[in-house]
Amino acid sequence: MKRERKYVIILLHLSFINSFLNAQGQVFTDINWPDVIFKGSHIQLNYSTFACFKSRVKEETGNYPVSTRASLGLVFGCKYQVNINNRHSLMVGPEAIFLGRNFYVDFNKNDFSPPLIRDYNIGSGNSYLTVLTLSLPVLFERRWFYKRDDYIFGNSGVRINFSTGADFDIFPIVLTDTNNRFVNVGGVDVYANNDAKPWLSFPISVGNSWLLKNNNLLQLAICANISFTKYVNGKYQVVIPGKPITTGNYSSTGSFIGLSLNYCFTNANYRIRKVIEKR
Repeated sequence: MKRERKYVIILLHLSFINSFLNAQGQVFTDINWPDVIFKGSHIQLNYSTFACFKSRVKEETGNYPVSTRASLGLVFGCKYQVNINNRHSLMVGPEAIFLGRNFYVDFNKNDFSPPLIRDYNIGSGNSYLTVLTLSLPVLFERRWFYKRDDYIFGNSGVRINFSTGADFDIFPIVLTDTNNRFVNVGGVDVYANNDAKPWLSFPISVGNSWLLKNNNLLQLAICANISFTKYVNGKYQVVIPGKPITTGNYSSTGSFIGLSLNYCFTNANYRIRKVIEKR
């Protein structure tokens, strides 16, 4: 009798577990995932790597060749996302942006007397500079669902920027000749903070979002920042013995294009648990 009673108890437990799992499966099948995910607000962490558009050089005197190229930059940010409905959101939050710039110019050792110890190539390896910019973007997002869990999104808005760069930022170019003397051949002198005034730029992103098993969101996007303000602005100069001094204007707006990786904390598990409890 005891053994039979034991088997009956085990069968009742198995039956209860099976019924419970079936009920859970029915509950989860009935859940409209976008309603659950976007019913509350999200916290979003952002990381972006980008190519900052090359700085502009405009020659005024002389004709010695100089140039600039696109340079690496990074963004770290955190946003608070207010979901208006399943398809629309407003986002705001602080960002730290590292904007890069450079200056390219070559020097032939035989253009100097006494000659330089070697030919010099000034480029991204020895002229790359970054400026930390603190920003506050305000964005509007639109979503297009192509699966129950995944969607394409686009957002755009305005970004308020404040540069931590110097009032007077100097990049001198000093070379060494065969007499072991230092030769000053020019450089770039600019301000790198928009005269300590904030300015506006216009961010835009387009990407894809995936719902993870923990009901948070992982996003990958193409991001861009459009700026019309020369937050870096000043002069460059190249001095070669026996040749006219080359001078010109040097500026950068901080516009860029790159890739962004975002992780969104949705707090959806709490809302799913509440749905299950009500059922």
